[in-house]
Amino acid sequence: MSSKRKTALLWGIAALAVVLIAATGFYRVQEGCEGLVLTFGKITGQKGPGLYWRIPLIQQVKTESVTEIITQEFGFRTTTVGTTSSSSEYEDVPEEAIMITGDGNIVRVESVYQVVVKDPASYLFNVDDPMGTLQHAFETVLRRNIQNRTLDDALLNKQDIESQVLPDFRNLVNAYQLGLEVKEVRIQNITVPTEVAAAYEDVNNALNEKTRKLDEAEKYANQVVPAARAEAYNMVQQAEAYKAETIAQAEGEVTVFNQILEKYRLAPEITRQRLKIEAMEAILASASQKFIVQQDDGGLLKILPLEEETPQAPAATPQPTTQPQTTAAEQEGADNHE
Repeated sequence: MSSKRKTALLWGIAALAVVLIAATGFYRVQEGCEGLVLTFGKITGQKGPGLYWRIPLIQQVKTESVTEIITQEFGFRTTTVGTTSSSSEYEDVPEEAIMITGDGNIVRVESVYQVVVKDPASYLFNVDDPMGTLQHAFETVLRRNIQNRTLDDALLNKQDIESQVLPDFRNLVNAYQLGLEVKEVRIQNITVPTEVAAAYEDVNNALNEKTRKLDEAEKYANQVVPAARAEAYNMVQQAEAYKAETIAQAEGEVTVFNQILEKYRLAPEITRQRLKIEAMEAILASASQKFIVQQDDGGLLKILPLEEETPQAPAATPQPTTQPQTTAAEQEGADNHE
């Protein structure tokens, strides 16, 4: 073979090699992805979806989806994905799930969060383990939130926890420059660990009993206090009325006494006699039987009934009768009537 033919063959082989190598430099960036062109390990370009060419053996291309939603689990892991004929299976991760509340109680928290890659360069080259760092960042934010709550608050307010954790988690991820965007945080379960469930149930029962007793006490107070207040008000009103009545009566008696005193000063003897007669009228008005008794000089006691006695049935055994003794006031009154 002549030298010319050898040279042509060599050139042909070289050209073929160049064509083959050049053909391997074509690459495609799929929809929803971004490609990073690395020249000797340094980022020299960023490509969107489409067909491109790179320098073989010198340049490399790394592509990353910027639309795929990455779902991360915290406190548990899915071991078997559910199908139409079987349910999903999960495995607990206690070192993540167990947390302590602000009042010293233990809870188990299971949650998921979703992120997307927004900056492939930061995601691939800023942090050695971006997903591991992301998991630690989420754990930090979630534990801090749970530690600021009581047990009951943590168990009952999952949505409130989600709304507070999401912005804090985003801020921390942005500060780490992970190239990720946090889309959503969901608290799946917040429960009491099985080991302390019985004790927690006892505490709940005690709290419920306390609440029931307080409600009963408040109900009783609402019944008794108004009644006591009404009774006290009535007593005060009655006392005020009695006070006013007594004062008015006393003032009236004072007025009458003053009027009598004036008359007494003008005619003492006549006023004294009139008062004596009025007193006898008041006494005799309430007496059931009235008698006029007079004793003459011979020692004979004379009795004159002023009203007819009501006939009574004779007693089985007659009792001796005694003559009523008259008082000095009765005697004087009788003399005045005569």
